[in-house]
Amino acid sequence: MKVLKTPSAIRFVWMMAIILAALTSVSGVKLLAAGTCSEVVRSSLPASGCNRAFSLHVESIDFMDELEGQSPPPGQRWLTLEIRFESWMPSDLLFGLGYPEPLLVATLARQLYLLVDNRLVVRARVFGDSDLDDGFVLPRTGTMQEVRVAFAVPEQELSSLSLRYYHDQYAPLVVTLLDEKESPSALREQALQADGHDLLSLGVQQFALHDQWQGKPALEGMQWLVVDLRGEGEWTTSVDARALAASADLEDKAALRRVMEYVEAPGLLQVVVDNRHAYVRDLEQSTLEEEPPLLPEVWAGGQAVFPVPKDAETLELVAYMPKFSGGNISSEIRPTLRFPLREGGVPSPQGEPLALIEDVPTPLTLHRASYVPSFAGHRAEEGESLLLIEASMTNLSEVGGMMAVSQRLSLQVPEGELVAAYQRGPLALKEPFWLPADDEPRHFMLLYRFESTAESYDFEYGGVSVNERFRLVLDDDALQ
Repeated sequence: MKVLKTPSAIRFVWMMAIILAALTSVSGVKLLAAGTCSEVVRSSLPASGCNRAFSLHVESIDFMDELEGQSPPPGQRWLTLEIRFESWMPSDLLFGLGYPEPLLVATLARQLYLLVDNRLVVRARVFGDSDLDDGFVLPRTGTMQEVRVAFAVPEQELSSLSLRYYHDQYAPLVVTLLDEKESPSALREQALQADGHDLLSLGVQQFALHDQWQGKPALEGMQWLVVDLRGEGEWTTSVDARALAASADLEDKAALRRVMEYVEAPGLLQVVVDNRHAYVRDLEQSTLEEEPPLLPEVWAGGQAVFPVPKDAETLELVAYMPKFSGGNISSEIRPTLRFPLREGGVPSPQGEPLALIEDVPTPLTLHRASYVPSFAGHRAEEGESLLLIEASMTNLSEVGGMMAVSQRLSLQVPEGELVAAYQRGPLALKEPFWLPADDEPRHFMLLYRFESTAESYDFEYGGVSVNERFRLVLDDDALQ
């Protein structure tokens, strides 16, 4: 860690005056039609932001197609910034409230963000010095730390940029690089749907269906659902009011709004099709962060891209909530947030199920089975057969959980192999998958390969309350 000392108290006071002057002036610049984003930003550098304890300075900016051998995600490029943190811990916090002089600048990946075009939130990536990934300490007033960070941003021209660092005790550090502001409340009012609870809010700004996205065609029978998903952190914690404002009394407390991360979102943020099939994001195609950080007083997020069947009758974006942890957060499970995107009638399953395993609290149903010549790129070679079984699981408890269905069923007689588990589409089922609480069925398909056909198959099931061997007898339709 490189810590730079200021040579004198005079220089320190002079630099503070520059920071304050920058903050009281008109911040940022408008994007000029004739200029590029990088040229416009460079014309405003260096730029600074500060709170009562430390400051953040942006020294330089650059755009790259590759950074240290790593390419950005599709449709994006790297934006790199040379930044500097500097401590200027005031005496009233040191002596009036007994704050320690060493100042922790915690993990940049979870507290430093770039807000792009007032809609996209991008996490920082620290390059060149992995020792800084977990943060660093500014040991005393006047010390500095220089860091190079990168962000994956859209390839097209940008209209606004602001760098934001969120501390758990002080006001956010905000450095405006490009300024074309739109109020968060106005953006939130433009959302097609929005909902939330005491920790976060989410909303669908807009959505569309595409056969191809970012140059990648959807699988046969599928299409890309692109959702502009935004949100806002609603979580607050109590801090010393003097840490936020010099005019506050030493004994006063204040509420500080915090970043709320939607943890475990790769499995919990889903599009539910026809009330029974659930699809998770294609993380490479999405600009929404894997575990989206929801910033306070900002209505922003990113594009969540889902593969969905073309013949879907209904589409519903569903955000299941994990068990959140943090200061003053209760242990209760927050309500599921639901956003209907396409409504319609869904036919009920036809016929009686072939088998039902009364596993408590997660029963398994085998609905139908049939021999197929090919499926999902797999073909039955001469003398072989492919058996496709449609099955479902449901969760009768009040708490959702992750399931791996292919581990619960093992084929006994005749000899064969499970090729893979699939979703409707066909699309490989990502296991473990989230099985929601309160009896929401989740359908999937199991593809088996055999050397010949048979009228019945013996399986062994290992579940929560049931471990048993059962026989699956195929009906006439399957044997035709």
